[in-house]
Amino acid sequence: MKYVIAVSVLAAVAAGASSCSSNINISSQSDLAALSDCSTFQADIVIDGAEEEGIADLATISVAGVEEITGSLIIQNLYNLQTVAFPSLTSTGSLKVLNNTNVYKLDFPTLTSIDDLQIINDPSLQEFNYLNISSTGNFQIINTHIGSLNPFVASKATNIEIASNNQLVQLDFSSVEEMDGYINIANNGRNANVSFAELTSVGGNASFADVNTLDISKLDTIDDDFSLYTNTFTNLTVASLSEAKKSITLSDNDFEAISFPVLTTIGSSLNIANNSNLNSIAGTTFPELKSIPGSMYLEGSFDNITFPSLKTVGGLVNLSGTGELTCNEASKELSAANKIECSLETVDDSSDGDEEGDGGDSSKKSGASQSAIIATALSAALALFAACL
Repeated sequence: MKYVIAVSVLAAVAAGASSCSSNINISSQSDLAALSDCSTFQADIVIDGAEEEGIADLATISVAGVEEITGSLIIQNLYNLQTVAFPSLTSTGSLKVLNNTNVYKLDFPTLTSIDDLQIINDPSLQEFNYLNISSTGNFQIINTHIGSLNPFVASKATNIEIASNNQLVQLDFSSVEEMDGYINIANNGRNANVSFAELTSVGGNASFADVNTLDISKLDTIDDDFSLYTNTFTNLTVASLSEAKKSITLSDNDFEAISFPVLTTIGSSLNIANNSNLNSIAGTTFPELKSIPGSMYLEGSFDNITFPSLKTVGGLVNLSGTGELTCNEASKELSAANKIECSLETVDDSSDGDEEGDGGDSSKKSGASQSAIIATALSAALALFAACL
């Protein structure tokens, strides 16, 4: 009898171990309750209202006891869900909370480590509570109503994407020193303040849009595109960037002045367009820039364009806009370019609809004036000849 009891106990232990190490699709409240028996869950937990009708009306998810999930925790397509709580969870391979239209609170008060975080399309979500993020790979929060983020203390990340969170105005990633992947910060709260104060390198692209203040003062290298769109701060200084391995694009910002004091090389193209308050690319803007192997597109109300160290531009230079700068002046300043297409109009030209907007092409203006003189003289001669008849 003792042997029978022992075998039964071992079987129960084995069954318990198996239940904590196999992927599970939650289909009922009892499935959720059973998770509490696993301090470590070594597989994926999927809670999907689109796949399991039995949980489609679930309003609350609360799982105590689980401290670590080595796989993924996926909570998605639960349109009546309002709150989620995992009070003991400290780490998870992946946390994905997707497409839950009414969830307003996520409570993970001991969570510090996430390899892959995706909080996406949860438009009613106001609170995401975690202890801090000391270790992460992918960190995405997109289309929520979150008003603040808890501390982010990781020194390294793969990707960071914070977008379309219209109540979120403080984005502090000042602990991050290195990123292997990309940054995308866009369309968050009005007057959003963004800090990557210690960041030195980005392995992918870096894009910032709709930002009121931005600190990237130590950023030295970007391995992909660097883009800034529709930002409201007026002075852009990228003090430490020495190399941008692909393109730089500055478009539709409120910039009055920009400065890349140590940038020597752009790997692809330089695009500066529709920054309505930016009237000058001065000698202090790109003082050390020597090479642009791709194209250059400059559009705006420029009075001055100067690249004092530029030696080569491999592609087409396209200049357009209205200011005091003429095409002749711009061409002299951009003598490093192989080909320039210029449609700059000076302020005087653009205000006179009868004149060509040739942006300072003096030969065209001179020819037009001479033609007018000849036409006037010919008319006078014809009038005198008719009077003599």
